[in-house]
Amino acid sequence: MATLDAATRAAMWRLYEAYYRRVDAAAFEADLTEKDHVILLRDAGDGSVQGFTTLRVYRHAGPEGPCVIVFSGDTIIAPRYHGQTALQRAFLRYVMVTAARAGRLPVYWFLISKGVRTYLLLSRNFLAYWPRHDAPTPSAMRELIDQLALKRFGSAYRQDLGLVRWEPPGPHLADGVAPLDPQALERPDVSFFMSVNPGADEGDELCCLGRVDLAMGANYLKRLMKRTFIRR
Repeated sequence: MATLDAATRAAMWRLYEAYYRRVDAAAFEADLTEKDHVILLRDAGDGSVQGFTTLRVYRHAGPEGPCVIVFSGDTIIAPRYHGQTALQRAFLRYVMVTAARAGRLPVYWFLISKGVRTYLLLSRNFLAYWPRHDAPTPSAMRELIDQLALKRFGSAYRQDLGLVRWEPPGPHLADGVAPLDPQALERPDVSFFMSVNPGADEGDELCCLGRVDLAMGANYLKRLMKRTFIRR
């Protein structure tokens, strides 16, 4: 993260502050400093920062043995760039490269989601992910989520709910930043997220896990090729 220049860091903070409430510059800088990498979304015309996600990769002794964790930190995309997939594509390439480098160790994306759009990146692109609307979370994956969340968030993690609940309440998206149309609200994964994280608008964050493997990568490439063919 040392290669990230001061101007880019300042642009990231301005973007984050513009669309989140109850944010703190020192906490933002601490989150950024702790991460290994950042993926930036820049405007193709003027090169301005219009989105980003911060990432940390580390090993963890899980309930089924050693594994590699990709943890997502602060993430935002400017509303006028919603619907574009450049940042999502870059992130999915990142986790697939991480899995290739991990060898035989299983790789998981660990995220805490206060917004349904982040959860949809998980539910729409990962084959094995938890929690989900159509299957219970396996006990080993529930234990892994609990381990990761307790180690990182301590008493802020509500193990009974699978949520990080900050006291005082933490950052949350400003009203109207990422609205969903009525049709989207009827989709099973959307309604599930809203049912298990009813306090999302107040900053509660759902702890989630997605398995990164060859099947997930093949599924993503298949979906990408299908979308490209339809556009043509």
